[in-house]
Amino acid sequence: METFEKSSLTIVTLLIILANSIFCPLLVESCNAIDAEALLHFKRGITSDPQPQSKLKTWVRRTNCCAEWQGVSCDPANGRVDGISITGFRDEGGVDPLFGLVGTLSPFLGNLTYLQYLYFTDLGGLMGPIPPELGKLSHLTSLSLTNNLLNGSIPSSLGNLRKLKYLYLGHNSLSGTLPYSLFKSLKSLLTLELEGNQFTGSIPSLISNLLSLEKIYLKQNNLSGVIPLGISKLKQLNYIDFSYNRLTGNISDSIGTLSKLQSLFLNHNKLSGFIPNSVGKLSQLQDLFLDHNKITGIIPKSVGKLSKLQTLYLDHNRLTGHIPSSIGGLISLQILNLGDNKLTGVLPSSIGNLSQIQMIVLENNMISGKLPPTMGHLTTLFSVLFSNNKFVGQIPSSFANLKLYTLQLSNNQLIGPLPPQFANASIYILDLSYNPLGLKQIPDWLFKLNIHNLTLAGTGIKGKLPQSISSPPYITHLDLSNNQIIGKLPSWIGNMSILESLNLSNNRFYSAIPVEFSNLHQLSVLVLHSNNFTGSLDIVFNKVGWEYTSIDVSSNRFSGPLDINIGDKPAMRSITSLILSKNPLGGTIPLSIGKLYGLQVLQMVSNRLSGRIPKQLGKSEGLTSLLLSRNKLTGSIPKEVLNLEKLQVFDVSRNQLSGEIPPHNSSIPASAFSRNLGLCGAPLPPCKRM
Repeated sequence: METFEKSSLTIVTLLIILANSIFCPLLVESCNAIDAEALLHFKRGITSDPQPQSKLKTWVRRTNCCAEWQGVSCDPANGRVDGISITGFRDEGGVDPLFGLVGTLSPFLGNLTYLQYLYFTDLGGLMGPIPPELGKLSHLTSLSLTNNLLNGSIPSSLGNLRKLKYLYLGHNSLSGTLPYSLFKSLKSLLTLELEGNQFTGSIPSLISNLLSLEKIYLKQNNLSGVIPLGISKLKQLNYIDFSYNRLTGNISDSIGTLSKLQSLFLNHNKLSGFIPNSVGKLSQLQDLFLDHNKITGIIPKSVGKLSKLQTLYLDHNRLTGHIPSSIGGLISLQILNLGDNKLTGVLPSSIGNLSQIQMIVLENNMISGKLPPTMGHLTTLFSVLFSNNKFVGQIPSSFANLKLYTLQLSNNQLIGPLPPQFANASIYILDLSYNPLGLKQIPDWLFKLNIHNLTLAGTGIKGKLPQSISSPPYITHLDLSNNQIIGKLPSWIGNMSILESLNLSNNRFYSAIPVEFSNLHQLSVLVLHSNNFTGSLDIVFNKVGWEYTSIDVSSNRFSGPLDINIGDKPAMRSITSLILSKNPLGGTIPLSIGKLYGLQVLQMVSNRLSGRIPKQLGKSEGLTSLLLSRNKLTGSIPKEVLNLEKLQVFDVSRNQLSGEIPPHNSSIPASAFSRNLGLCGAPLPPCKRM
């Protein structure tokens, strides 16, 4: 009997334990009433939750928020909401509104007192202020409201979130100064992300309190003042981004104490002074961006100690002196940009040690000497931009070993001949313009390369245009301007069917445009000015295919009149710049030009034009420059034209215009109206009243 009772008791006990294990969690995890009400308050503040991606459709009263509401999690121990994660979708084009929410943040969210994480990220449409009540969430460790439309200041109450480790408020419209409470109290913070807002003022010196901080993002604000010295106390920092602000002052030598730092972005500020030598102590550094500042002095030799550095941007500063030979120690470097400084001296041969380098930019300096042959060993090199320096001598034959996308050496003092080894090179974009190469003729082997973009302006080319230029089927951009090429534009030009940009200006061409020109279906930029081309421009305007963006055929002998339907031509629909000056076109200004709604620049100077200025030009609302001087135009100046909102440059001088100049807002000088005997009114003398 006793054995039976013990067995029965054991069975009952097991049944009780089993019942508790099954039913108690359901009871505990049922939605807490306070939490449910707080969440529903938030939902009521949402005005748009697009279908079918609706994120809050499961948030329904009298259902279990812990088990059934999307994005909500609960602590099984107490049944309280401990996490909310409602995120949208973002790609390179920004936040997709079909996956977002529109509305405001409810102050009732502050009643979720057990909340540990709150993610309303990439929703795109949350607006209004951040409720101060969020400062009551004492258990919160992660708060992310990135990529929304929130405005106002950061509530100081967020300084009460002592357990907070991750704070993401970037890419909103938040403003005001950075609250001291954040920097005074949030000593557990690991990541602070406030980039892409409108914060003003300085970076608080109390930042030195954030001793656990690993990453700080303050990019793209309006912050000013100096970089606080106390930042050197944050020994855990591995990522700093203060770029695109208005910070001033020097970069402190103490920056070298941040031994864990991997990325330092101080670019696009107003920093001055020298690059500190201590930067060489940042042994873990992979990214160093100091570009677009006012930094002076030399590039310190210590930079060469940064063996893990992958990207180095020092461009657009005021650096002087030589490039140190220690630069060869950057064995992990992939991108080197020293452009737009005042660097002198020669390029050290140690540059050939950069075995991982992909891009070198030195343009717009005063670097001299010969190009180092050691660069020919850089098999990973992808882009070389050395324009506007003082390099001399020949291009090393070793450069033929490079497989380059871009080789730009324009505006130097390089001489020819080009090394024949280049016939084996692989170059996509080649720019050798404005060097005294003395080419005389374009080497035939040049067109055996895989060149898509070829610029040989001002290189001494003489004679006729060689037919070999049309044999590569892949040239899309061709610039042979400022040479001494003579003769007719050949009919085989029509074989270059994928040409997108053609510049033959400042040569000695003298023919009409051949009919085959119409085969250039992809041509969008045409520059033929300063030649002796003749005949009609109809072949240019009647082209089919891609639409032009820019045409400059000025200073030739093209005859007219212009087709009255020029503004209706399919090829002209996207034109932004049309320069026809100094051609004996004659006739009138076609009314249809007013249909070129994207037109920004129209220049028709010395074209022997007659008739009136059509008021239809006032429909080209994007016009910034309108030059019609030195013609035989008559009548008055249309007010619709003179009051174009974006008009900055206007000149109708030396015509036969008459009447009162219409009132206008632009500050157009009197010289722009001069030599029109019948014109009067400001800025000319007032009209005489009869």
